[in-house]
Formats: sequence, structure tokens, C-alpha cells
Amino acid sequence: MEKEKLKALKDDPVLFSRLILKFYPFDYQDRILEDESDRLIAICGRQVGKSTCSAIKLLRFAVTNPKTTSIVVSATLRQSMETFNKVLGFINSSILRNSVKRMTRTQIIFKNNSRIVCLPSGRYGSTLRGLTVHFAVIDEASFIYDEVIANAIFPMLTTTKGKIWMLTTPWDRDHITYRCFNSKDWSVYHFPSSKNPLIKEEFLDEQRQLIGEERYRLEYLAEFVDDSRSYFPMTLLRPCIDECLEESRLGGEYFAGYDPGGKESLAALVVIERLKDHLYTLYFRGVKDIPYTQFTVEIADLHKKFRFKSLAIDMTGLGNPIVEHARELDLPVDGFNLTQKFREELLSNLRILFEQRKVSLPQDTQFLGSLNCIEYERTRTGGYHFSHRQECLRIL
Repeated sequence: MEKEKLKALKDDPVLFSRLILKFYPFDYQDRILEDESDRLIAICGRQVGKSTCSAIKLLRFAVTNPKTTSIVVSATLRQSMETFNKVLGFINSSILRNSVKRMTRTQIIFKNNSRIVCLPSGRYGSTLRGLTVHFAVIDEASFIYDEVIANAIFPMLTTTKGKIWMLTTPWDRDHITYRCFNSKDWSVYHFPSSKNPLIKEEFLDEQRQLIGEERYRLEYLAEFVDDSRSYFPMTLLRPCIDECLEESRLGGEYFAGYDPGGKESLAALVVIERLKDHLYTLYFRGVKDIPYTQFTVEIADLHKKFRFKSLAIDMTGLGNPIVEHARELDLPVDGFNLTQKFREELLSNLRILFEQRKVSLPQDTQFLGSLNCIEYERTRTGGYHFSHRQECLRIL
């Protein structure tokens, strides 16, 4: 009878979750946990529990398959540790803690000699090469370069005929996640945030109003973005994402840009550090529905930390009184009017910097979305006319 119970736990992932981990999945989570396909992709809205499902699957695979290696990979170590920490949480709160031989910040080795390793993908997948893997979980796969997934992660599964899960919020269609999502060779799931019964309709309505229709469709409805008219497509931005950005580097000069926004868009602040000929984006904050005076005071507090060489403020529209207040707070203000000609010059120069990989960007969906939603069309005179996707929150 004991052997039958153990076999049931091994064969039934939902039973494993409930009895061993004391976690009771929702029906849609049951479906993905019970799926034993070798190739699985789940396109998910926020807070549907994709990282939790990944953690359960990683644990069950490791404890029921001796001498195997499983990995959880994201673009940044911080992101991959989100899932890894859930694995640790399940271990520490269950009888599985007695199955662990050794545990470090990024690796768990079990007594059956299986292991789970937490890794960042990096730009070229150099941290991944050399591993032989039986099960790979790619979290937030949309932010990992196509060539890393194709040329570093898949080859690790070759000799083991291993399994791979890709779980992500969607982004652009020019990426391997979109192709897999539309492939007949993959087991495909689509979970908008409304699938989670703990997320109330009132909250979703509030988010739709707060962040705008475009980001709401991407982050909560889990719909892919049409990037064809974007001036800063994800194919341009993705190589500039820096997995090691910190708020302090090597003593370069700090500059800030402040867009007061308006009725339909965020007020936003960006802080960059210029070091030699490279720009590091160290801080971004977008706010809505707070007084401009309060936000300007917050910027003055940041100035005490970074000591900006210059604070550029868009004076178009509501900018004049904000510039006056900033000067009263002894901020190094450089006000400007965002004319069409100046906008074209500004964005064209920024695009060149992205193309030359002279800008490092954080993996911040709000920040990346604010750049990605800038659309363009050519004018009759050969210039550019810029606009934003409907209701898309922005920074400039």
C-alpha cells in the first residue's frame, strides 16, 4: 500500500502539490502541472501564478528523477531568482527539506543527486554553456535573446532529450516566443490575469484606467504587441537590456530628465549615468494622479543622492511653473520646449545610440513599454511624424 501511495505522488503532480507542498492549485494551474509535454509555452498575464507552477514542476521533477539537472533561466539573475526563491520556500515549509544534501544561493542539490540551478541568460548565454540539462524553465522568455534560447539553451537538452518550459508575459511578435505560441509542435497555454479567481474585476478595471489600454492588453490580457510601426522596436531595445544595472557605478556624471506628462500620460523621471561614451539608465519612475509639487520635491531628494549635472524638464504645456518650483529647490534645471523638430532630432539621436549599443536599459516593463509605444511615419519631406499607441503611457 505504501508503494502505491508513493507511486501516486510521483505520477500525479496535483496530488504532489497538495499533499507534499500544501499548495492547492486552481483548475487552470492543474492543467499546466499535469501536462507532460516535452515542449510547453504559457503566455500569461500578471499574477496568474506562472512562477509558482514552475517551482512546483521543478521540485517534482528533481525529487522524482535522480541524477538530473534542472535549470531556471531569465534575462537577469534577479528575475530567475523569483522562481528559485519559490522553490526554496516550498522546500523549507515541507518534508522535502529532509531531501536536500546542499543548498546555496543559486543551487539546490538533493540526496538523490539531482539538482536545480538558477542562472541569468546574459547577452550571449555564456553562463549557460557546458551544462547538460534534463529540464529547463525559461521565465520571462520574451526578454531573452532569440539566439540565446536557440543556440545555448536548446543544445543543453540534446543528449538528454530534455523538457523545456517557456513562461512569459508577451511582448513583440518578432521573437521565438511568438513563433512557439503559434506552433503545432508545442503545448500552448494562454492565461490572462482574469483566470486567477483572486483577481477581482474591479482591480482589472482600475488597472486599465491607470496604465492605459495598450499596456493593459499586454500585461493583463497577455496579448502580443504589433511592433511594426514602433520607432524603438523590441529587437532594438532587447540587446540594450543590462542584467547588471546598479544604482552606483564607477563615478560618472549623472543627468536626469523630467517629463511632467499630462492628462493621458505619466509624469516621469529618468536618471542616467554617463561614463565615457556610454549611458547607464539607473533610475526610472512614472507616476500618475499625484501633485506635481510633490513629485518635484521627490526629485530634489534624489538630487541629494545623485548630484545631477543637469535636470532637463519639458516646458511644453504645464512645464513653466514646474521649472520655477525646481529652481526654487536649487535643482540644476535645463528647460526646453519639445517642438516637432526638436523631438525628431532627440529621438533620432537616441535611436542611433541604441543601434550602437551605447545605452544600457533596465528590465522594467513600464520603462521599456514607454519607449516601445512611440510610433512613427515618414512625412512627404522625408522627416518623421511621431505618435503614441492609443492610451499608451509614455516618457520622452
